[in-house]
Amino acid sequence: MTASSHLAGIIPVAGLKTDYDVATPEYLLPVDPGFTAIQKAVYECALAGCQTIWIVANGDTAPIIRTIIGEWIYDPVYFSNPHIRFSSEHRREIPIYYTPIHPKDRDRRDSYGWSILHGINSAWRTATRISKWVVPDKYYVSFPMNAHNVYNIRRQRLKISDTTKNWFMTHEGKTVKDNIPLPFTMFGQDYIHCRRHVNKQTTRQFLNPPPGEIPTEKLPLHERWSARHFDFEEIFDAVCTTDAHVERADWFYDITTWEGYKSFLGSENFIKKPINDLIKPHSHVKLPYKEGEIDDD
Repeated sequence: MTASSHLAGIIPVAGLKTDYDVATPEYLLPVDPGFTAIQKAVYECALAGCQTIWIVANGDTAPIIRTIIGEWIYDPVYFSNPHIRFSSEHRREIPIYYTPIHPKDRDRRDSYGWSILHGINSAWRTATRISKWVVPDKYYVSFPMNAHNVYNIRRQRLKISDTTKNWFMTHEGKTVKDNIPLPFTMFGQDYIHCRRHVNKQTTRQFLNPPPGEIPTEKLPLHERWSARHFDFEEIFDAVCTTDAHVERADWFYDITTWEGYKSFLGSENFIKKPINDLIKPHSHVKLPYKEGEIDDD
């Protein structure tokens, strides 16, 4: 880790599928009173040491999330330090950005795992247009629909930001590569390998013709663009695990299923809500502003 390293947090929402069968978004379910699943994912990225957070959400859900999350969150590590005078002046803000799936990928590659790849691409592409010095060195993926002791992520901060090795959370010997929404990191090179693998393995609209011929025969509708059904195991197969840092979760629940959510609520494990000043929605003042619009925090 270097002083100038940039760890970008990626939170996938677009493409999320659960068995809740409810009209309201599942990521608004509480994991503690007053603390929703999407707030938990954002707070987890802040604990991990992310300098920016990218939420992948389409236009139908992004406004809802933005109302709850806001435009930035404080870094919990620098929020309050009793050993420093005027510690509030040393607080660090982590900007939060929202990016939708590209229209050309809708109903083609837009699986839940593809949302992560798109978030990484958005973070990289946006940064390169600003300066090469702000391009992310590494990406931390946080899932809304899981439950684990997020406060342990604080102890893993240096390992997560290590610019030479990836980091994985494991549960019962399994990682995200086993189709479980466990947090992990990946590098830009991992992203390139994963994207190429998806594009190579997916079917398209036409059947592949013999070499030198133009495609003319269309595939049946249910066989076109198979990438929209790819799972984590398929998409993240190329993510490097060599000498990776591993954190074994004390406990973990996959709450993308109703049974998993019930098991979490019925267990002795819980995720304590942080103080409200850390997770309440913050917004930057727009100029010109009126009296009373300034966020005193």
